[in-house]
Amino acid sequence: MELTEEMRYRLCYLVLRLAVDQKLDRDWGKEDCKGTLAFLDLMSGTNLSGQEAEAGSEKTYVSQRPKLEDFIDAEYGEEVLEVAQRAITEIV
Repeated sequence: MELTEEMRYRLCYLVLRLAVDQKLDRDWGKEDCKGTLAFLDLMSGTNLSGQEAEAGSEKTYVSQRPKLEDFIDAEYGEEVLEVAQRAITEIV
């Protein structure tokens, strides 16, 4: 599959979102994730870091991994998803 420039940028964004998701899923409650949440807020247009600061560490992070992986599989195919998953494992 030949990827257009827009598709490559979108894939990079999705892989970065999955890496951040995996980091938050792994480290939530074990260490301060405020910087990661602030970055995720910038990427996705949310306000999780503000909500986390207000609610304290009692709040849990809900993973978006299945939804993001399903999207990559549907848009790019299973082979690209496998490459993305291997890259994320090495990054995180």
